Amino acid sequence: MSENPLSHCAMLSSLSVRRWGAALTDKRISNEVAEAHQVSQRRAGKYRKYAINTDAATYQAVKEADTALRTKHYEYTLPWSQDGARILTTAMFEQYSRELRTLRNDFERAVEAFVADYPDLKAAAKVELNGMYNEADYPTDIRSKFGVEVTIASLPDAEDFRATLPESTVQQIKGDIQAEVERAARHAMQEPYERLYDHISRMVKRLSDPKGVFRDTLVSGLVDLCAILPGLNLTHDSQLDELRRRAEQMVAHVSAQELRDNPAVRQDVARQAADIQNMMAPFMGVAAPEAA
Repeated sequence: MSENPLSHCAMLSSLSVRRWGAALTDKRISNEVAEAHQVSQRRAGKYRKYAINTDAATYQAVKEADTALRTKHYEYTLPWSQDGARILTTAMFEQYSRELRTLRNDFERAVEAFVADYPDLKAAAKVELNGMYNEADYPTDIRSKFGVEVTIASLPDAEDFRATLPESTVQQIKGDIQAEVERAARHAMQEPYERLYDHISRMVKRLSDPKGVFRDTLVSGLVDLCAILPGLNLTHDSQLDELRRRAEQMVAHVSAQELRDNPAVRQDVARQAADIQNMMAPFMGVAAPEAA
């Protein structure tokens, strides 16, 4: 059996972000509501409350830093079928590591600011929640409730499988491993196609309408996507690369403002985007849009 080449050009990355949610079930209030309405606790449901003001700037900053980490992790990786891990290509590893390190530092700084603010938020909650305040709801070591972990592991490689089993069984297991990796790779490669198709489709919709309103990200977002697509091209798919080149060339010398100000340029880019959309339709399993 040939060695699995994907194990040489990709790995698995798992991102775990821990964050105190501040939302919890108040058992006492839940019981009081059930008793007041003479309903079983199960039927009455559970009463949820927030231990602090979750609109506080320091808490919101932690949430935003959390979202930024997860967004970047998904941007630079491809789906894998097991344990929440995602495929990270070696081509993207350095950029992924560098940007996640920066975002992780941002998260840690946001957490430190929240931890410093925590006593004041807790004191305010004591007043705001009145009789619903419960000291037991508040962790004494709030810092321990936050953290970020990035775990890198190798992709399964059929040739690495070793066990004291009959040779025929070993070969069967190796074949199963290889088949699963190949299936996962095909599934993973759907995502870069979907990302490109979704963006191109939005561009066609916005630009085909002379009065359509759009943000600058309609162009800049496509530029950014094209920049990372080579690193996401796990199987070196020539069709994906050709589509990327077409999209890249389409907006290479065009700004969002020019598309707003110049109807001729807008129509030309809309036509090129529609051509790309039509080329992608069969792969996406959809019918090619009818010409306007």
